[in-house]
Amino acid sequence: MVTYRIGQNQLALALSPPLLVRFVEDSADQGPARLVLLVLAFAVAYAWSAVFSGRLGQKPESSQLNFAMLFTLLLPAPVGWGGALLATSFGWVFGREVFGGKAILSPALVALAFAIFSFPKGGYETLLILSAQPSLLLALSCLPGAAWLLWKGILPWRIIVGATAGAAATALLIVAPEAPPWWEHFLLGSFSIGILFLTAAPESTPRTEKARWLYGAMVGALIITIRLANPEQPDGVVLAALLGGLFAPLLDRALSWRTQHE
Repeated sequence: MVTYRIGQNQLALALSPPLLVRFVEDSADQGPARLVLLVLAFAVAYAWSAVFSGRLGQKPESSQLNFAMLFTLLLPAPVGWGGALLATSFGWVFGREVFGGKAILSPALVALAFAIFSFPKGGYETLLILSAQPSLLLALSCLPGAAWLLWKGILPWRIIVGATAGAAATALLIVAPEAPPWWEHFLLGSFSIGILFLTAAPESTPRTEKARWLYGAMVGALIITIRLANPEQPDGVVLAALLGGLFAPLLDRALSWRTQHE
């Protein structure tokens, strides 16, 4: 339990620089609205955690802040309170609490996926991402925290390398009109945040080393494919991470079976 809490505190510190950049890049009206959403997401997660842990006679988990930070960080701009309340409730309850407090997917990922599918025009995902302005500052702000988590062994480096390689290879292979240079995809939307803090989240990653390589490459390739193949050009990070997380156990099983039968 102590190790888990230390990891959660370190993750919150790692998420702080990119979240601060989000506030800096927001307009004068958007900054306070994003802060309100951060507080709302934390309050919702803590309230549901208290309800479920109270029924089970346990203490609430300590990951509500990370959930709120990641959910707020992945939003391209502030959204309505009603939809955010419903999405964060769904994400926390069905991403963690219904499984006895043990997440099988990142609750922030579940919340965002629910919001994107339920409110397609609600502003939970950037559309026409290929025309968006790249944010070098946001991408760079993710690196110090990610480097720290990698050094502490919290983030699996094979997934990050695999996702980067898969995205780069797919961007080079797919020829699409108005497509940016392959390297610019890393600076568009929430790519850097999604790869480092969502795709590589311990809740949804494969357990075997070979599966992690394949999982990372699959998610990276899916992000680029969704961006270039969909006429609306969505960011693609949340959907790719969701599909990758759902396939993670299958990748583990398939590669383990192959190893055992070689």
